[in-house]
Amino acid sequence: MSCSTRGRAGPGFLGLLLVLGGIAASAGAAAQLRPGALQGRPLVPAGDLVVDRTTGRPAVGAMAMNLVRSPDASGPKGGGRYLVAVNSGFGVAFDADTNNIQQSLQVIDLSLRPPQVIQNVYFPAPQSASVGAVFDRRPDTQGLYWLYVSGGVENLVWRFRFDPQAEVPILDTSPGPGTRVEASSISVEGFARQAPSPRYHGNRAPVYPLGIDLSPDGETLYVANNLADNLGIVSGLSGLRELERVDLRPSRRIAAQPYDVVVAPHTDGHHVFVSLWATAEVVRVDPQRLSQPPVRINVARHPTEMVVSADGSRLYVVNSNADTVSVIDTAAGREVERIHTGLVEEGGLIGASPEGLALSGDGARLYAANAHAATVAVIELSRLARGLPDNDEHDEQEERRSEVIGFIPTGLYPSALAVADGRLFVANGKGTGFESSSQVVSDTGLYPNAPNESYPVRDNRPSGQDIKSLTAGNLSILSEPAGPDLAAYTQTAMQANGLLGEHKTSLFDGPSPIRHVIYVIKENRTYDQVFGDLKKGKEFERRVHG
Repeated sequence: MSCSTRGRAGPGFLGLLLVLGGIAASAGAAAQLRPGALQGRPLVPAGDLVVDRTTGRPAVGAMAMNLVRSPDASGPKGGGRYLVAVNSGFGVAFDADTNNIQQSLQVIDLSLRPPQVIQNVYFPAPQSASVGAVFDRRPDTQGLYWLYVSGGVENLVWRFRFDPQAEVPILDTSPGPGTRVEASSISVEGFARQAPSPRYHGNRAPVYPLGIDLSPDGETLYVANNLADNLGIVSGLSGLRELERVDLRPSRRIAAQPYDVVVAPHTDGHHVFVSLWATAEVVRVDPQRLSQPPVRINVARHPTEMVVSADGSRLYVVNSNADTVSVIDTAAGREVERIHTGLVEEGGLIGASPEGLALSGDGARLYAANAHAATVAVIELSRLARGLPDNDEHDEQEERRSEVIGFIPTGLYPSALAVADGRLFVANGKGTGFESSSQVVSDTGLYPNAPNESYPVRDNRPSGQDIKSLTAGNLSILSEPAGPDLAAYTQTAMQANGLLGEHKTSLFDGPSPIRHVIYVIKENRTYDQVFGDLKKGKEFERRVHG
């Protein structure tokens, strides 16, 4: 599936369909399609589920939104030994008695065969782990590293001590269910643009830090403050800290909603890039010249996660509400290519909703997680997209194109990706099926919610469990696919999405058993509460601002 800045489709998509047609004709070539819970489509995740070493069962999280690798050199091939998943979804509920929803961190030991989760750190609400995570690459005198994690609604950034030689690497433990995170933290309340409000989480200021990154020397922390519409800069991390903020709104009346932050080196130091949900832009900030306005780079709707090439010359930005990835020349501060990630031809209906990104070790491939299509797009990057010089032996038009060469089927809502030592890790944000427990992974694709030992029948009424905490995410692992393996994966992914094979137009094989449909419309009593809160908020603003 060829894509380019000119919007022309090349021969790659037609060739892919021809190859897939040949595979579909051979018996038993495709994986067995299992029932699925994603809008009635089959669910056939590639690879194996990552297991929790303690339970021996597939590891459970809640919508992993980030995967970061540790900076030590004690892992395979001299790389980091651990991968840390940041689970930022609704959260895990342990049982009816300790039903405090808990987000979490998971530590995956890459040196084990196969890799396994060896530690879980739980955040009972209102504590949270909200998307952002970054390691300081400098060890201290004891060989420990700082791991920074965004704290969301509490307006802080956690600082965890990380020991790659310890049995449990995150030293500030909180194994749950009745524990709390006691790690040190950095308050970002000073970046607030508005005063604390009774309408926002118990009279807190609306800041809500999400994406974070560090300067190359580890002394400055950059924070995307989603509700404060600014980039927060915390300098002097190892000494006397100072706070500065950069307003990212295009005007005082238009929100920016920054999401992710990436630092890219350049000749005079480094630039800071921030994706802005609300304005379909990425801004480039020069920390050495904060008096200058940020460089604004137009991308597409809802730019979300970003990754930077190893040399810092290219920034890849996933546009979640446009089914595209923008490639940005970091030095020039402009988009040089836009790559379509969906399963249908460019120009067709959108809805794949790509969210996570990861680069292959050699930087030649980009993986994009299509959350709503339950697939990962495998993109072969053009020379332009990789920041390589033009090759005079090929036509200039061909040199300007990146190509989607296949798709990998995943679990429900793939939300984050990572590549480590030739293996692709996929965070299945909503898992692969549901048990009556957020602690057990299922691959049935079903939605049961029956009483069980943790949520028993009480007062002759089944308690069950909140459906949101039944959305138990998990992690898949597979080798980076190529050749026949990728072709077979692509066939399975397209069949699951109804793009190959027999098109089923009915839910039932025979006549529909449904004779009547009854709608029960129930008053939403939160409606009055919302308007009451709005009235209180206006009164609050009148008192504060006159």
